[in-house]
Amino acid sequence: MAFTTLKKKIEERLLNVDSNYSMFIETEGQSISINPDKKMRAASVIKLPILIEGYRQIDNGEINAKVGIVWSEKDLVGGSGVLADLTSVHELSLPDILMLMTIVSDNTASNLAIKHLSIEKINRLSEVLGCTNTILGRQFMDFEAAEKGLDNYTSARDMVLFLKEAETGKILSEESKQQVKHALSQQQFVANLHGRFDENSEVIIASKSGSLEGVVNDVGIFEYRGMKVYAAVLLDNLPDNHTGQEIIADIGWYVYEYLHETDKTR
Repeated sequence: MAFTTLKKKIEERLLNVDSNYSMFIETEGQSISINPDKKMRAASVIKLPILIEGYRQIDNGEINAKVGIVWSEKDLVGGSGVLADLTSVHELSLPDILMLMTIVSDNTASNLAIKHLSIEKINRLSEVLGCTNTILGRQFMDFEAAEKGLDNYTSARDMVLFLKEAETGKILSEESKQQVKHALSQQQFVANLHGRFDENSEVIIASKSGSLEGVVNDVGIFEYRGMKVYAAVLLDNLPDNHTGQEIIADIGWYVYEYLHETDKTR
């Protein structure tokens, strides 16, 4: 009954939303799908497949995780992140770059990762995993490419596939899966799926969010007392981003309630 209630609450919450959306939630063989394969602007959730591909290349010996990657001022871009303000730091390992890309959504670190992993290999990962709506079309803050119509896209179902691959798939070693999960669990942007949670909540979310003007996305793994829920909510053409944050926070709270209600009946 709890899952039926979760589905009803989410459907009612999205019923009158004046935007484009793609949503997919999966738990224990059950799923809730609303436009799950609709291709959406990805914003920073596209950093999830970049993260997975980074650790895949480390596992395969294509990149040495201990060798520092050097950059200069010409590599710095705006938007979210901290590298542009760390003026004495000009070399980091790929794992550190991937952590910055994920935890604080650093755009400079993201572009360094793309440069060293290659767009082609990142997109090949999406193909191999069957994530057919996901495409990395350009680097972050590349306004020239954006003006040419190049962008990054994904769908809610694709994002859940990436989450599941990162946790239980066969592409990464167990150590790399742990590193990916650690990065997602240290997420510093917590206004979306985490938005209604108390800091001391027993429900843990390992997630990656993303936003652009009119776009708010969040994808993550909820965990509570042995239960797991994979969730992806992507919103576009919003009247304002606060509205999108409120919608996703409500959905996150519905999942929270579902987990607690289910725990009571086990």
